[in-house]
This record gives sequence, C-alpha cells and structure tokens, in this order.
Amino acid sequence: MKTRIRPGRIAVYIILYIIAISMYRFLQSHYTLIMLVIMTAAPVLSIFSCLILRHFVSVKLRAADIYSRRNEVSYLTIEVVNPTFIPSMDVSIHLTCENTFFKNKNSMYVSLPARMHGTYSLMLPMELSMNGIVKYSVDFIRVRDLLGFVDMAKAIDVSAEQSVLPEESGENMKSMSEMNKGMTESEETKKKGHDFSDVSDVREYIPGDKLMSIHWKLSAKRDILMVKDRESMSDQQMVVLISLAGTNQDIDSILSLGYNIITSLVRENIYVKLLWWNETLFSFEERQISAIEDLNDAFAGMYYGGTYKDSGRIHDYMASIMPHLRSYVEICINDFAEPDAVVVEQG
Repeated sequence: MKTRIRPGRIAVYIILYIIAISMYRFLQSHYTLIMLVIMTAAPVLSIFSCLILRHFVSVKLRAADIYSRRNEVSYLTIEVVNPTFIPSMDVSIHLTCENTFFKNKNSMYVSLPARMHGTYSLMLPMELSMNGIVKYSVDFIRVRDLLGFVDMAKAIDVSAEQSVLPEESGENMKSMSEMNKGMTESEETKKKGHDFSDVSDVREYIPGDKLMSIHWKLSAKRDILMVKDRESMSDQQMVVLISLAGTNQDIDSILSLGYNIITSLVRENIYVKLLWWNETLFSFEERQISAIEDLNDAFAGMYYGGTYKDSGRIHDYMASIMPHLRSYVEICINDFAEPDAVVVEQG
C-alpha cells in the first residue's frame, strides 16, 4: 500500500510544458506567459490539494438487507464522503468480499469520484453463490490528484456483513413418512420460555400477555409494545441435526437441503428442534424453530460456528451428550455423495 507515481502522465505534461516554453519564447505574449505560469504552479497545487483530500476523504459501506438469498441479487452501497471543496475524478477503493464461514474471499477495485463537499453513492449488485456470512471490507483507498500524476494511498477500516440464506426451492425434498422415525414426543413444554405455537398475527400489547410473546424489534420501531398472536402446533417435535462436515460444496448443499426441509416442516405446523455442532465452542448448539424467522436467525448463528472434516465423531458426541434422544434426522452427505436426510437411531 504505497503512493503510486504515474510516469506516463508526468512525461506527457513535461512535453506540454516544453511546448509552452517554446511558444512563449517565440510569441512573447502575455497570454503565453500566463499559460506558462499556470502550468508551472498547477502540479504543485494538484499534489498539495490531493494531500489535503486524502486526509479528509472517507468511505462507507452498507448492505441493503441483513439477510440475502443464495443466487439472488442483493445490493451493497458504497459511499465516498468528501467534506472538502477539493474534488477528485478517481478514488480507487480496494473492496474485499469474504465468506467467513467457508474461509474464501475475492478482492476487486472500485473507482468512484469524490464530489466537492458532498457524497457520491454507488449501489453495487452482488450475486452470492454460496451460503454463509459475507463480510464486505475496505482496507485502503487510493486518491488521484487532478492532473493524474500520483495515486496517494490511505489506510481505511470499514466493513459490512450480510448473512446469505439458502434459496427456497418450493419442493418437499423428503417424504414425511421417511422422516417419522425422527419425530419424538416433546418435553420442551416443561421448560420455561418454550411453547408449541406458530405466529399468526401481530397486535398491540394487552395487560396479561406473556413477555415471551413481545415482538421486540417491531416494538422498538413503533415505540409501543407489540405482541405475537400464536396458534397451537403439534405436541411432537422433529429433531434435526445439520452436519457441517465435508467440502465447501458438500456443506453448501447440506445447508440448502436442510433449510428447505425445515421450512416444509414449519409450514406443516411441526415443531423443530435444530441442532448443529459448533466447532469453535466445541459443543452442540440448539434452536427451537416454530417460524421461518426463527429458522433465518438460527442459520445466521450457525454460520459463526465453523466447519469440520469428520462427521463420525459427531454421532459419538450425540450419543454421549443427548442419550435421551431415541432418534433424530441428520442432514448430511449420504453414501452416494449426495445431500440427504437420514434418520439416525440411538441406543
């Protein structure tokens, strides 16, 4: 990250400067003298003003949505904020797009102008091909002076995150009759804070409503307590374990299949206990899924856990940590190297 000098531009300017000197010697006019003085001062003023602009200019990033869908277009807004009256025709932004879940990233340069005492915004369309958490970041920019002699570098640390969820296929990928063995009588009703209901409507708070039914995000926006109306669901639950073992492509397929299977279960009013192994925390994480919003939040949390190579040890962990489960449904890669929902029986 160094300041770049553009010798080609400088060479062209020197040639023009020599021509201006020759014209002044030949014509001896006030016009050519003024032109020569301007051409002498211009490089100094251009570089000095670029130094000032580099000090004050800044960049902002903003993802259009918290969640986006795999293989669908979402938008990243890039803003160049210039509080000075010194413009630049080219601010080169080093933009990195990193999937922190799969540990892969790509970089590119985006060139935008810096308007005089204003903000220039660009909505950049991004089509994301893999699930996970995508982190957009800018670590440095280069500001070009008006004459184009130098590109002055400046370190910047700005970022924005977006969770990429699987696309909804609209297909019931697994017959319920094949998965019934993964259904278990729920014991969650005995635990405080769990109920078997689905959100049917949102209304204003009425004294006597349960605190767990308050829709906190919506309440904060409207400055009034809003609660979720719920309708009764099944008294059974489906325990689903999503395996995060395999290659990046395998795990991406597992996530897509698991998301769509659980979406189908929720829409059939089947309560789901979603489990996955968090390699970072070295423990199982658990989410109770009764609505699509719960599923989206669970997948966003899952992306922070990391992947692993060996899926066999997860079965051992399940047997030792959760021996009370007679069976569960595992979303994994089957013996035919395809994503599948497999019923695992314990004990």
